[in-house]
Formats: sequence, C-alpha cells, structure tokens
Amino acid sequence: MANQERLINTLLELIKIDSPSGEEDAIDAEVSSRLESMGLDVAHDAYRNVIANLEGVGNPFILSAHLDTVEPGRGIKPVVDEGIVRSDGSTILGGDCKAGVAIILEGLQSALEQNNGNRAIEIVFTRHEEGGLVGAHNLDFSMIAGKVGIVFDGEGPPNRIILQAPSQNVVTATITGRAAHAGLEPEKGISALLIAADILGRLPLGRIDDETTSNIGRMEGGLKRNIVPEMAFLDGEFRSRSNSKLADLEAKFHGVFHEVASRYPEAKINLDITNSYQAYDIDPESETVEIIVRALADIGLEPILKSTGGGSDANVFIEKGIAAIPVGIGVRDFHTTWETAVISEVMLGAQMCERLVISP
Repeated sequence: MANQERLINTLLELIKIDSPSGEEDAIDAEVSSRLESMGLDVAHDAYRNVIANLEGVGNPFILSAHLDTVEPGRGIKPVVDEGIVRSDGSTILGGDCKAGVAIILEGLQSALEQNNGNRAIEIVFTRHEEGGLVGAHNLDFSMIAGKVGIVFDGEGPPNRIILQAPSQNVVTATITGRAAHAGLEPEKGISALLIAADILGRLPLGRIDDETTSNIGRMEGGLKRNIVPEMAFLDGEFRSRSNSKLADLEAKFHGVFHEVASRYPEAKINLDITNSYQAYDIDPESETVEIIVRALADIGLEPILKSTGGGSDANVFIEKGIAAIPVGIGVRDFHTTWETAVISEVMLGAQMCERLVISP
C-alpha cells in the first residue's frame, strides 16, 4: 500500500531540488537514481527527457510528469502545516509538477513492494514543460511504445480528469520607432511605447468566451526617462478549444497590427504568431478514461470529467496519437507564491497510480 510518510518525504526532497526550466540536471539525476533502484531500465533521449521501462503484462501504460518549475523557484523552503504543503511565501512551492513526480515514484514503489505482478509501464519525465511544452515537443517518440497513459499535471484532486484542452498561439511583436532627446526635441522622436499602447488598446484581450482567452503578458521598451523610446517588445498568447475561433483571433491580431502600422508609417512593426500546441477532445468512453475510472473506483473515487483552459504535455502526446490524459495532482494555485499541495489528495494520486501499475 502507498506509504504517506514516504510519499511526503519524497515530495519535500524533490521540492528542495532547484529545477527551473532549462536547469533540470539535478532533479533528473535524483529521479533516474530512484527509478533504477526500483529495477526500471532508465534511458534519455537526445533532449535528455527521462524514459524508463518496467516489464510487465500487456501493452505499456504511460505515466508522465514534467521535471521543471517556473520562477521564482530557487531555494524553495517547503512548510507542512495541517495537511497542507506550501512554500515560505518567497517562492513558488513547485508542487507543479513535483507532486506529479512524487505520485509516480510512490505509486511504482508501493506496487512493486506487493510483488504480485504488474502492468507493463513506461515512465516519461519531460524537461522544460513550462513556457511551451519544449521537452515534449523534442521527445523521441520512437522510444515510446505505449498508446495510452496519464499525465500527472492537473490542478485539484486525482479524480479530476481533463478531457478537453485548448490550442495555444504565441504572439511576439517588435516595434521600432525613433529615439530623440525627450527635453530638447521630442517632436523628432517616434515613441515605440505609445505605438505599443495603441496596439494594446485595440486588441481583443481577456476572456473572449467560455473556451477562448487572449493575453499580452509582457511589454518592454525604452532606455532612459529622457529618451523617446525607440524600441518596444510585446509577448503574449491566445488560446481556444475551438481552432476556428483561434484562427479568427489570429486574423483580428493581424488586422489590429496592420491598422496601427498604417497610422505610423515611419515606424517598423514586426508581428510573429506561432502555434505552440494543438487542442484535444477525448471521448469519455475511450480506453484511457476507462482504465483511469477503474483505478479510481478501486480507491473509492468517482471521476470528475472536466475541460481546461491550460495546456500540458498531454496536448503533444495526443497530437502524436498517444491518449495520455491529464489528471489532478492535489495542487492548487499553480505558478504563484501561495501555491499549495493537499497531502490527502497527493496520497490519493499515489494510491490511484499504484492501482494503475498493479492492474493488467
């Protein structure tokens, strides 16, 4: 049976290992060592994603989570208080996705300790998930045999199963105006920041509808207070579970940038819109859902079928023909300094994972 004390110790140990995106070597070494100690064959692809195999009955079932965290995520000091794990408030907790990794490690270990046989299992721990699913996009799928699985990377309890998720388009724009001394001859300048503000005031931003959102999350520009700013940079995104709505938003973004560019003929405005991942919509009667529902029933939980506005490695798996579906990992308020992990829910995740490993 899953051991709660061991699970929480594992979670705390993983949280204390710094692993911001692009700096996953230390957490890689730790999880690889733990998997090898349980008898799994551990390999890495060219991007250094971790791929491990456990021999067993039937076709492989994939258990996946990502190794990296967002910032501020260095020197995290986890605090356990009345069944909740949180940081000291100066950093994120890193429960996203260390709770998912801990769930998989405990589920495996507790299942193997029973020595009653197991399903064939593939573990996939990706790098650089945050900021664009980079590890999953670079995953060597020729090393993956499974066609069904779970991505432990969702908010809420483990019976929260995400059947629909959006496509995301990433937006970047560079605006070049003309610098001038702000006190002596501002009329000779063209403010890139004012052009950026004009653009922002015209873009459709925020909640567009129940399955579509749009955001410019970062604007940078200028050098000093006494210089008309020559350069500005915008970084944003829009996403939707409907690709037709995504295409409509893309057209509106291009329209706004074209309109503003016509108002400032001496400026240069470069817009780039790139798709980061594709939407998915999983049939609730699918094989993967049935496997997950059986495992939940074994621990007395009813499934909660949900849609989300967030992306995960599951978007890439599903695009590649692998029905690996996200479930909750007991974590709330991802990417914030008030992020928490609910110990009872993390434990339920480990118990469900244990059932998935045991059940052929």
